[in-house]
Amino acid sequence: WGENYKGALGIESTNNMGDEPFEMGSNLPVIDLGSISSVKDVSIGGYGACAILSSGNLKCWGFGWYGQLGLEHSYDGLGSASNEMGDNLPVVNLGSNRKAISVSRGIWHTCAILDNNTLKCWGKNDYGQLGLGHKNNLGDEPGEMGDNLPYVELGAGRTVIKVTTGNIHTCAILDNNKVKCWGSTDHAQLGIGALNSKGDEPDEMGDSLPYVNLGTNRTAKDISAKGATTCVLLDNNSVKCWGMYNYGQLGQGHTNEIGHIQDQMGDNLPSIQLGIGRSVKSISVSQPNVCAVLDNGDIKCWGYVRGNFIGDNMNEMGDNLAKVNLG
Repeated sequence: WGENYKGALGIESTNNMGDEPFEMGSNLPVIDLGSISSVKDVSIGGYGACAILSSGNLKCWGFGWYGQLGLEHSYDGLGSASNEMGDNLPVVNLGSNRKAISVSRGIWHTCAILDNNTLKCWGKNDYGQLGLGHKNNLGDEPGEMGDNLPYVELGAGRTVIKVTTGNIHTCAILDNNKVKCWGSTDHAQLGIGALNSKGDEPDEMGDSLPYVNLGTNRTAKDISAKGATTCVLLDNNSVKCWGMYNYGQLGQGHTNEIGHIQDQMGDNLPSIQLGIGRSVKSISVSQPNVCAVLDNGDIKCWGYVRGNFIGDNMNEMGDNLAKVNLG
């Protein structure tokens, strides 16, 4: 439900849902994904969505000018007209006998972890966010998907356990629980002290792509990115964020970007203060704000909240940051 521009809701219309009486509940259509329609994972972004079915097949719909649907065609709004969903919606070709176990859709690109724990990305690639050493869009022309779509190289012997996509960057937690990010660094969202994009030129990926410095002996449990902000849940159940800070979404009491300089990262980047004795169970980054589920089940959010900037002043964080009222 929500805005249905370009068929983002996948209900074979362009009608927004949820903003008028009698649109929810039994009146809200179930998204038809075909005769095998049990869903294991879903990701939304850029006026569209992708879902992994119980079979491991991946289906994507909505806006697809740049190939982000992975169907080797440019779609203006797949899922906005009759007979475009269900069994008529093609499966994304990920390669011979390959299935998806996780998917993340950015604003104009999509990445999926496959059943061999490798990563493939497709869609818009103007800043190297696909991590393939060039700037060519992929997935919008015949012959670009399946076995012809290369795996993202993240280092010798390395596999992927989590992927997240921002507007024009991508980050992954690898099997050693370390983090690598690539794509645009215009707002420091890669967190590696780089001033130029990574992944858009040869020899920038694999072992040449540095890990994000999370601090001495610190590793990652979860990661989330949207817009030009990246946040990670660390092994000690604290949260660190870097990148764009225009709304206070990094939670550090100022509005300066963090991550353009290496000295801003690692032990020099404090964990976000969410209350005395509190730890974090999960995180989620939106375009203007960040939310965390705490160990006691409370939810706290900071950044652009109810017309205010929360987190650009340290007096607003910690115990002073109000929990979300869930009733």
